[in-house]
Amino acid sequence: MDIAIIWNARESRGDWTIVSGDLALDNPLRSAVMVSIFSDRVAPDQSSPADFAIAIQEPGNAAVSGLNDRRGWWGDAYEPDGIPIGSRLWQLRRAIKVGEQTVLLELKDILKECLQWLIDDGVAASIAIQTAWSAVSPNTAEFAISVFEPGASTPQTFLFSWAWEGL
Repeated sequence: MDIAIIWNARESRGDWTIVSGDLALDNPLRSAVMVSIFSDRVAPDQSSPADFAIAIQEPGNAAVSGLNDRRGWWGDAYEPDGIPIGSRLWQLRRAIKVGEQTVLLELKDILKECLQWLIDDGVAASIAIQTAWSAVSPNTAEFAISVFEPGASTPQTFLFSWAWEGL
């Protein structure tokens, strides 16, 4: 078991919760998926063509402006494989919701990128990702992550959402 992370989509943050005076416990695979998705991965120096297609701009130099923060975790500098933790989901706050399928495709690529370590480390045999706009809230993307563990006949599926602010 692992410490449970309770995701608050409206506030775009996770938190621990107390049950009977102790930290709540949860599935460790769910915790790994949540940390991978909802931790801020450092933005690349150069934006991809897909980033430009949905108006994600290069973050620039964090020393010059707080608006140009590349984020990330300082501990990534010591990662022997050079693969940063987290996702670039935070960059979608800069995205323009035009061509709705384009944003969903970029979201799927971001999710694949941040979860790839599960396959590389043998935690998962494969991962399936589905993305869609919420039928209830037009400013919310919903996604299902199905993790197929080695030797398991059925996947563990986790459902999440991400809301855009100010739209």
